[in-house]
Amino acid sequence: MPGSRIIIVDDGRLVRECLAAQLRCHHIDAREAWDLPSLLKQVDAGPPDVILLNAGTADSAMLLQFCGDIDPRTKVVIYGLSMDRESEIVAAAEAGVAGLHLQSESFADLVTMVRSAGNGQALCSPEVSAVLMKRVYAFAAQAHPDSGTESLTARENEVLELLDQGLSNQQIATRLSVSLHTVKNHVHSVLAKLGVSSRAEAVTVFRAGKYAN
Repeated sequence: MPGSRIIIVDDGRLVRECLAAQLRCHHIDAREAWDLPSLLKQVDAGPPDVILLNAGTADSAMLLQFCGDIDPRTKVVIYGLSMDRESEIVAAAEAGVAGLHLQSESFADLVTMVRSAGNGQALCSPEVSAVLMKRVYAFAAQAHPDSGTESLTARENEVLELLDQGLSNQQIATRLSVSLHTVKNHVHSVLAKLGVSSRAEAVTVFRAGKYAN
């Protein structure tokens, strides 16, 4: 994304200046800010394509909220996140950021994330994806508080586990040595008992029960 304009928001001068210098080596126009006034000054010169915000910067939550109101075309990438603080990861994702960069990830990963954000694509690591999926499972469990798998028969639970593995009805029939018609009946019963309308929703509820806690 040569020619793209990036603003780095980090109250640590050394890290901010080093990061800006490295990004410029990748032909990215990197500007610097360290608080709201300095960010406002940079934004007044024209809305950036991407804002890089250090999660550890003072008032980062307020700065993130401001970044989201700058321009619909401006994307935000958060860096400096830690797997030890999952709530920060979830909060950033809920704020609509385009990238979540962990402390354990490399500079090359960050450049890739910035380029993806500039192209309108969201990107995160498998570790971050796992945290966000756990959040989705928790929401699913809250949405179906009375639709746990306890009401399923042993065979229905078995069918649900195979659905979770991505097997088709025919593959399940072969695995369980039963007819396709029998499998369809089991799947219909599972959906009815879980209070959902699709196999995908059933799997989500199943995983919520396994991983929400």
